[in-house]
Amino acid sequence: MDITRSAQLRSWLALLPPLAALAVQLLLWSLIQPYVWFLFYPAVFISSWIGGFRAGLGATALSTLIVLWFFVPPTHALLKGEPRAWFPTVVFVAMGVLFSIFHERLRRSERRSRDSEAQARSMLESVRQGATVFEATNEAITVTDTAARIVAVNAAFSTITGFAAGEALGATPRIHRSGRQDKDFYERMWHSLQTTGQWQGEIWNRRKNGETYPAWENISAVRDADGTVSHYVSMLSDITALKQAEEQLRHMALHDVLTGLPNRRLLAENLESALARAQRHGHRLALLFLDLDRFKLVNDTLGHAAGDELLGEVARRLRAAVRQEDLIARLGGDEFTVVLEELQHPDNAAHLARKLIEAVARPMQLCGRELTPSTSVGIAIYPDDARSAADLSKAADAAMYRAKQRGRHTFEFYTPEITAEAMERLAIENDLRRALARGELLLYFQPQVALRSGRILGFEALLRWNHPERGLLLPDQFIPIAEECGLIHALGGWAIDAACAQARRWADAGLNPQRIAVNVSGSQLLHKHLIETVRAAMAEHRITPGELDLELEITESVLQSASRSAPVLRQLRELGVRIAIDDFGTGYSSLGVLKHMPIDTLKIDRLFIRNAPDDSDAQAIAKAMIVMAHGLGLHVVAEGVETPAQCRFLLEQGCDEVQGHLYSPALPGDEVPALMAHHAAGLPWPDTTHH
Repeated sequence: MDITRSAQLRSWLALLPPLAALAVQLLLWSLIQPYVWFLFYPAVFISSWIGGFRAGLGATALSTLIVLWFFVPPTHALLKGEPRAWFPTVVFVAMGVLFSIFHERLRRSERRSRDSEAQARSMLESVRQGATVFEATNEAITVTDTAARIVAVNAAFSTITGFAAGEALGATPRIHRSGRQDKDFYERMWHSLQTTGQWQGEIWNRRKNGETYPAWENISAVRDADGTVSHYVSMLSDITALKQAEEQLRHMALHDVLTGLPNRRLLAENLESALARAQRHGHRLALLFLDLDRFKLVNDTLGHAAGDELLGEVARRLRAAVRQEDLIARLGGDEFTVVLEELQHPDNAAHLARKLIEAVARPMQLCGRELTPSTSVGIAIYPDDARSAADLSKAADAAMYRAKQRGRHTFEFYTPEITAEAMERLAIENDLRRALARGELLLYFQPQVALRSGRILGFEALLRWNHPERGLLLPDQFIPIAEECGLIHALGGWAIDAACAQARRWADAGLNPQRIAVNVSGSQLLHKHLIETVRAAMAEHRITPGELDLELEITESVLQSASRSAPVLRQLRELGVRIAIDDFGTGYSSLGVLKHMPIDTLKIDRLFIRNAPDDSDAQAIAKAMIVMAHGLGLHVVAEGVETPAQCRFLLEQGCDEVQGHLYSPALPGDEVPALMAHHAAGLPWPDTTHH
């Protein structure tokens, strides 16, 4: 808009000189009459100088009209006169056109000069900015000519490659070639540059000190005004840190964080490759599946930090026991696998299994106490037992479970019968998940009898499963499975509530059970909801300590984690719950720990009662337990009493209570009232010393 107005203004101004010449001509007519055209030449010159070509032509035309109108004979007179009469007019018009052309070209030249100066200033600024970027960027910039000679590098080039500018100039980019790319790589690079003028990609280079490093490079062709390639510009970034981060992420994705061993994902990849090699070369392959024995007990009693420490030590021992080329992985939890390639004979796998079992079983210090871990191993052979990675893993897993069933701390080869057992175990687990909702679980009750008086002092609630197809199942047939699959907490909570409910029904019926005992596993004891479960059951069923006691029986192994279990036991004691140590003598509890734990009763395992009447060693152990327990102020109950001889021995040693088939097997809840009424009437126990 401003440019247009300026042009219009100049056009109007260009008309002023002819008008000024007219005014002067009229004023000085007497003096300059012979020179009619004289003043109009400078007028046209000035007009063309002010307004350019068009303004000059306009001024020429206006001046001609003025002169012809005011100062020369009429036009018709000129037409009748000599041709020479037109000569001044023609000369004037020609000079006006020349003035206009001259000034127009002069104006254009000035404009081009101004534009060139502006462009030069812009280019200079761009060059300055480019130079700043060239030197300040963190990317290595290399400029080469068409002969691949380096003509310029920036400071980042020297920082990344180690070559000074003086060492690089005149050389070729081969000075930092690593040799890790083959000839085809560079041929593809040059083909891309020649066809598209650009190439980018990942490349490995070599620093001046010989170190190779990964880089991302972008090369572009630079063309001159004719479109001919004159130079190549390379921009290179050192991506070592990025590669290290990628490798770290990949390692984390494929390795177990706790042990550093390959994880399940990497095992799957490597096992597939190993099976392909075995098939290609006709070799055998062994897959060993390891599972730590009673690891859950360590977690429940000593805590997860101790469990992690144990897993780390086991991983180190396993890694040291296998060959460098053997793959060992942690699947998760306490499960490990070893892949043994080029197996010559199954005995080689058995030898490795023994070696691994021995390595794991070395004693170790854990949380200030000595622990001897153990593991069970299952072995499956390719192609004898399975041909796919999934089937081979299932076979080894099933063999491992067979090893656990046969006593742990051993190994088993896979056999087809094992699959049937594994399917059976899976079926039990699936049925167990529905057993609570279907009302298939029930409690049986075994009396605990005062040894001297024969009075019933309480009952132990024992869990049973009335399976619709398998019949009545005992705890050892389904409790281990419940612990493995996490159902033990639901089962345990139900047992506590059901036992309290049954005790209340007996009490409301006029019977006096005095005490109801329920078994609690180590994981249950440390579960966050146990205290609330017990409190709710006691409140709902009016279990009042002193009138009707609730006793929780815990295993001796819980004492190994006194720091975690003691606070829970104290909270239970605050609720009025009695605490009993079940199966005493089968664990490794410290008497010092036992002394400071809030415990009321010690139950001697049937293992030490069975041979006590005839075996002097068994007698000594049982007697020592009773003396020790009484010395700590604990009540003593002997389990598994089946003969009068056992009963007499325990009576002589001062045992407080007994339970076992000699007195009564475990009974359904509806049969207990008859048993209690029978002995409330003073009738004797069969085949005992009581009368």
